[in-house]
Amino acid sequence: MSLHQLSEAAGTSISALHRYESGWDRFELRTLRRLARALDARVVISLEPRDAAPEPHGPEELAAHLAPLFWDVDLTPRHLVDNPQWVLRRVLEYGSIRQNRWARRYFGDEAVAAAAQHRSLSPQVRRFWEVVLEPRREKA
Repeated sequence: MSLHQLSEAAGTSISALHRYESGWDRFELRTLRRLARALDARVVISLEPRDAAPEPHGPEELAAHLAPLFWDVDLTPRHLVDNPQWVLRRVLEYGSIRQNRWARRYFGDEAVAAAAQHRSLSPQVRRFWEVVLEPRREKA
């Protein structure tokens, strides 16, 4: 089946199909259902736990785990020491939950709170960390 034929059968554009074919993974469930129907297939979604990645020990391992977030430089352990706020801002804005957890453990809540207030972060990220780091209020 050509992309043109599939796009007509699924009611979507050829460019959208090309993105999916090229590895784009932001499918909408509605689109998946239309593609499945057009291909006489069914959609199966499963959530399976990932293998637990070991927590990095020391700055060398942490830098290696955070390196994919730094597309513009080769992140080194020295960056963690010399520019912790820069590193934290990148992790808070673009990192996975796991990367955020590791950075928080390494740098501490005070450093995370300071980084989370930087104007370069999105309002959603700033608000998320405000809520996460909010001191627990004692119940009256």
